[in-house]
Amino acid sequence: MQMVSDHIMAVDVKAIGPSETSAWDDYVARHVSDALFFRADWDKPFQTYRLTVERLAAFRGGTIVGVLPLVHQRSLLFGKHMVSLPWFDTCGLLADDAESRDALMAEAVKRAAQRGVDEVQLRQREPVEISEYVRTDKVLMQLELPATGEELWDGFSPKVRNQIRKGQKAGVTVESGDCKLLDDFFNVYSVNMRDLGSPAHSRRFFQAVLDAFPEEATVHIARLEGTAIGGGFTMSNGAAWEIPWASSLRTYNKLCVNHVMYWHMLEQACAAGAISFRFGRSTPDSGTYKFKKQWGAQPVNLYWYLLPAKPGLVPDMSPPKESYGKAAEIWQKLPVWLTRIIGPQIIRKVA
Repeated sequence: MQMVSDHIMAVDVKAIGPSETSAWDDYVARHVSDALFFRADWDKPFQTYRLTVERLAAFRGGTIVGVLPLVHQRSLLFGKHMVSLPWFDTCGLLADDAESRDALMAEAVKRAAQRGVDEVQLRQREPVEISEYVRTDKVLMQLELPATGEELWDGFSPKVRNQIRKGQKAGVTVESGDCKLLDDFFNVYSVNMRDLGSPAHSRRFFQAVLDAFPEEATVHIARLEGTAIGGGFTMSNGAAWEIPWASSLRTYNKLCVNHVMYWHMLEQACAAGAISFRFGRSTPDSGTYKFKKQWGAQPVNLYWYLLPAKPGLVPDMSPPKESYGKAAEIWQKLPVWLTRIIGPQIIRKVA
């Protein structure tokens, strides 16, 4: 009897349920060393916004050979889209081969078309030949870490070291912990986001992240005489540390709060054995880009591919607005308590 080789066995794609998420996690853990944002544990944080992570898996002979997580977001203002995944820099498609990859993309586009969605967005770290439409206007700022904090300190420019010392001499201190520091973090974060004119995540979302990732997530609080004036939220991702969220109060900018806080987090990352620190994405030459670059972080290209879900549709390739003008100005004038109510309703619809 002739055996059918893996190369000619058909690929079947389906959305997997909760009972199969362990197989999903096993697959991503074998294929990427930094699998944090692929993990099925993100289902609960997304559920705080009534968003479902649809997990498409490609099977060949009963074995997973590719995965693609997707979230469907709908908004009259921001449109309809399916994204892998919202809010994060990279968490796109993983596949063993081109056949599995193509089958996953075809199924994603099919489901998008059925729901009236214009396009599917895949946030990849590496370039792949999956679409002629690709946005490359964002970069991930990444710092390769030495073995010790002392070596890292010696590599900083005199300006960076002086700013850290300035904040420390002014009395700025930093502590790290778990959910016990969440209220302090959220108070600083929500005020800062209001001041920036941007909606903020809900406290429930951050609590869900801490609950889902107790070993990976750490909250860092910068204080002055006991008062929280800065906050960072880091997550260990294999050998890398990520900082998806960070904020400080504008009132204390002259005290170099961010410099003291980031130095503390970087020193902790070195002590934990991390080999890189990911400051998050930025637009080249923007203010946040320059802040991250002064630490020695280097830009890593990001590739956000757009897959049209309607025949003849040409995706909008223009970068999203950095600011929403009058809307941002109005937002900055709202009381913080109100932005905490309205903000999550907006951010759940923004990729």
